[in-house]
Amino acid sequence: MLKKIAFIGSGELAESLLKGFLAKNFVSADRVWMNNRSNKGRLNDLEKKYHVHITSDKKTAIEGAEAVILAFRPGNTREALEGIKGYLTVDQLVISLMVGVPSVFINKAVGKKLQIVRAMPNTSASIGLSATGIAPGEFVSGKLLDTAVDMFETVGTATVVEEKEIDVIAGLSGSGPAYLYYLAEAMQRAGIREGISGEAATRLVLQTLKGATQLLEQSGESAEDLLKAVATPSGTTQAGIDTLDRHNVRDAVADCVHQAIVRAEEMSAPFSE
Repeated sequence: MLKKIAFIGSGELAESLLKGFLAKNFVSADRVWMNNRSNKGRLNDLEKKYHVHITSDKKTAIEGAEAVILAFRPGNTREALEGIKGYLTVDQLVISLMVGVPSVFINKAVGKKLQIVRAMPNTSASIGLSATGIAPGEFVSGKLLDTAVDMFETVGTATVVEEKEIDVIAGLSGSGPAYLYYLAEAMQRAGIREGISGEAATRLVLQTLKGATQLLEQSGESAEDLLKAVATPSGTTQAGIDTLDRHNVRDAVADCVHQAIVRAEEMSAPFSE
């Protein structure tokens, strides 16, 4: 167990990781320090909810931390790194959650060869079910990379990739839960429109998605094979799938992921050399 973890930035993704780490006993609350730029109300809420340490002083948060998690908004990167560069050390594990900010930029901005790992989790980390991509920076040791992998495997699965692939992961699994929330909302609305109650529609849709996901994971069959098995010719399911095909939903999903990746690439432009 790490003796101290510091979060620089305390938004939704940071809280999801915090909640997951605590729930899985990866770290105890008294070993976590939360920091943000100016939102003291947010810090107070996190302290009350999780009993972690909070501080507006970055030096207090970072000094002595074995892992420092950079969880601020990409647009605040330059200002934030300027404010913490004097406290970061080359023996710390620095985990960047920021979309579009290369590790080489961070090292250049702080003037040190930090042991950086870029990570792209999602908010399902809060219940231990994140799908996280992890990309080692140039100077990270094998030991600290293993530590990072252990951290994210605590809250789901961790897949080590090259840094150039992080933007793809941001669009695919980083944003992925939102795509399923979109689908769930659409299915619930359809049920209500056809005459069942909102409560019944929600219950049925949630269990349907849960069951389908677990069957896909446990059956050993591909999504394509399971689809063929359930969509029998001339049946109700096939009628629905035919409608999705007429609306080119597969192409829309592919473009959805692509546009998220394009946006991640656009966000990286200000930080390219």
